[in-house]
Amino acid sequence: MKGPSAPVLSRWLLAGLAVLAKTCASQDCCGALSQQLPSSKVYNPQTTSYVDRINSYFSVSAALEPYCIVLPSTTQEISTVLQTLTSRQCNFGIQSGGHGVFANANSIRNGITIDLGNMNKTRYNAESKTASIQPGSRWKSVFETLAKYGVAVTGGRDSDVGAGGFILGGGNSFWSASHGWACDNVVNFEVVLANGSIINANAQNNADLWAALKGGSGNLGIVTRFDMRTIEYSNPQNHIYGGSLIYSAESTKEAIAALVDFVDNQSNDLASHAYTVWAYVPGKGTVIMSFIANVLNNNTSSTFDGIMGVPGRISSSVRSATVGNFTDEILSPRGYRNIWKTSAYKNDARVMQYAVDKFNEIAPRIEAAVSPDNLVLVVGSFQPVTQSMVSHATANGGNMLGLEERVKDGNGVLFNVAVSLSGAENEQATMPLMREWLHSVDQFARGEGLVWDWRYLNYAYADQDPIASYGKESIEKIKAASAKYDPRGAFQKLRPSGFKIPVR
Repeated sequence: MKGPSAPVLSRWLLAGLAVLAKTCASQDCCGALSQQLPSSKVYNPQTTSYVDRINSYFSVSAALEPYCIVLPSTTQEISTVLQTLTSRQCNFGIQSGGHGVFANANSIRNGITIDLGNMNKTRYNAESKTASIQPGSRWKSVFETLAKYGVAVTGGRDSDVGAGGFILGGGNSFWSASHGWACDNVVNFEVVLANGSIINANAQNNADLWAALKGGSGNLGIVTRFDMRTIEYSNPQNHIYGGSLIYSAESTKEAIAALVDFVDNQSNDLASHAYTVWAYVPGKGTVIMSFIANVLNNNTSSTFDGIMGVPGRISSSVRSATVGNFTDEILSPRGYRNIWKTSAYKNDARVMQYAVDKFNEIAPRIEAAVSPDNLVLVVGSFQPVTQSMVSHATANGGNMLGLEERVKDGNGVLFNVAVSLSGAENEQATMPLMREWLHSVDQFARGEGLVWDWRYLNYAYADQDPIASYGKESIEKIKAASAKYDPRGAFQKLRPSGFKIPVR
């Protein structure tokens, strides 16, 4: 049998040497970081601290094992880290809260993970009425800190989600109708650029970067502080009225009609927020869950009448409570493998009904494909994306999400499909079914003229390229900011994790 030709062997050898050189360079970076920072800031494999940080990820799928993990505690230390990594051309990933679900969402296998978990402080400035939030902060901690001053920010609805990725991806909150996306409420970003320089981006200084970071994700630098407008609670003790309403799956038609009506009339009560979920639990079947919240703690608003009037109610947790109490209720289970995918459509019962019908077909097939006792949950959810939400962007300096054109013809809904399970083989077996589900709904919506062709970055999967869905104008602005603030393209070339700026 004839062996490979000399040219083929040569190419194999060169490829192998390139990988070896990159590996050595990255391992050299770990040594250099250990010299530049206190030894307690650099964690190496097989140490307890390293393992603890790997286990801190929300999704097992995303918990890649890098050559080392560096945990800076200050902006200056992040500057040192970036200068060290970029000067040595080492690949890196960035983790703030670690809530991305797929491999390479935030960590990295062949490189260094910059873990922002030690940068988790929140401070309130009473004079400016702003909160300064570090990227590794978890939202429950942020809310609890600010509650002492009777204020909140447009933060996440899940206690465990980190601030950094949430805000840079847009950020949907209880206050979205009244105040817009989380990124719309950032008055200043403190940013460390690829060359280690530390700058502020706001309406007066580096305004192009300020706008590009609102939806631009981790492509332009490492944000070390988010200065956000605060919102005063109407009731400092019980911040919000709301909770979960669980219904029988037989009430699907009524639940859809109630959500469509809520979305179309949300402008009449901007303090109210709601979304609806269809959840399949192995051994128990499907239930419907609608979550409602009024951020003025108003329990007399008629806005929720349709949702609360859906027949077949099984249970209700509706009450007045603190924001942290609600974010704990919405807390997603940790320690599993996850697949999330997303799309968006016009607010129309037809596409919702089709999506639920497909869910009813796909969920049992997923259960059959997964080895026994390893499936936790299959979920399909709809959340409002309304004209009132989007209008805040322009008033606050613009963002990159590109939703203005979408909502011109009316309100929409954000669709998210998700599965939680155990076992890498089960994740692989489930992947084509999740793709089939979303693709089928997208094709139906396209045929009915209901598809938006927009993907929310914080729910998107690795193959969905959400930034490309923002539109040409937004992409060009992000590209221009990248060329200006990262002229050597370090965050595109050395940071393979996360969603990148589209090349075309």
